[in-house]
Amino acid sequence: MKYKVTALVALIVGCFFFSHSASADTMAYSVKANIPENQIDKSKTYFDLKMTPGQKQDVSLTISNSSKEKVTIIITPNIAVTNQNGVIDYNQEKAKPDASLKTPITDIISDKQKVTLEPQETKDVVFTLQMPETPFDGTILGGFYVTKEATEKEEKDSESVQIKNRYSYVIGIQLRENEQAVKPVLQLNDVKPTLQNYRTAISANLQNTQATIINDLEVEAKISKKGSTEVLYETTKKDMSMAPNSNFYFPIMMDNQPLKAGKYTLRLSAKDKTEAWKFEQDFDISPEDTKKLNKEAVDLVEEPTDWLKIGLMIGGGVLALLVVVAFFIYRHKKKKKEAERQKRLRKKKQKQKRDRLANEKKTKKRPQ
Repeated sequence: MKYKVTALVALIVGCFFFSHSASADTMAYSVKANIPENQIDKSKTYFDLKMTPGQKQDVSLTISNSSKEKVTIIITPNIAVTNQNGVIDYNQEKAKPDASLKTPITDIISDKQKVTLEPQETKDVVFTLQMPETPFDGTILGGFYVTKEATEKEEKDSESVQIKNRYSYVIGIQLRENEQAVKPVLQLNDVKPTLQNYRTAISANLQNTQATIINDLEVEAKISKKGSTEVLYETTKKDMSMAPNSNFYFPIMMDNQPLKAGKYTLRLSAKDKTEAWKFEQDFDISPEDTKKLNKEAVDLVEEPTDWLKIGLMIGGGVLALLVVVAFFIYRHKKKKKEAERQKRLRKKKQKQKRDRLANEKKTKKRPQ
């Protein structure tokens, strides 16, 4: 079953998006954050809290049902990750935390909750935060993913539909202990052949290892044969963002060309408003990779037939065959000639022997 998930969101200072309201004709419920006293900027509609080490605090969301039917709402706290488009994503409940993320927000907040609302009813849903005892600089980032639980009728109706809309909200939650700026550090991890939407690509894993959001990220990546500077494939993308302590695979599309086994080099440069990074890394595409991925890829461009190459190969094969045939003919003639020479030599020796015996016989018959 394929799903089209529509998240209604509101902008957060040009760096990431959260939602707090929607019209009744598109969604039967609404959600808003109840901003506490330790909010850094009280004009914001998402949680941006200044905390202290070990601090315990409750935060709440107000959920309202504007429909004429009873609804059940699921509110799930998620960590912030970076998706393959270079967008900060709060919708992934089972996202694996990055290796550099010491304190995922899911470790310091209470579990997801379900709340059932009668028609026109409003409820507050409370979550408890428990900050780690060890002080830290930077940001712990996550979001409350809010969606309506499907009824039995909706589940039944969806069985005959390939694509269905599910509207959802995201309320962001950003935790800081100070407002000291943290310098971003970007690193390049593995590079590998892959498929992007069933199209051939090379994916480069980029990792933000620090507890800070990277905004306005621009990446330029070029692929060459190892030992060459000729660019085979390249991709440039701007206006991306990365969540703190997260990684994603940046795709270099291959214009629907089939993957070819060999040794290659990736040259990648990246920058935001203040920092710049350059990377160069060799990688291999194995015959097994090409066989598997090319088979699964769609819209591959068929390579044009190289008749000159084919002609040269056929010509070379014919020439090699003629050389082999000529060699065997020459060797056969040489062997035949040698055999005839040996035969003449044997006849000559036999004649000489007969002549010698005849002469010896004549000599014995002469009178003494």
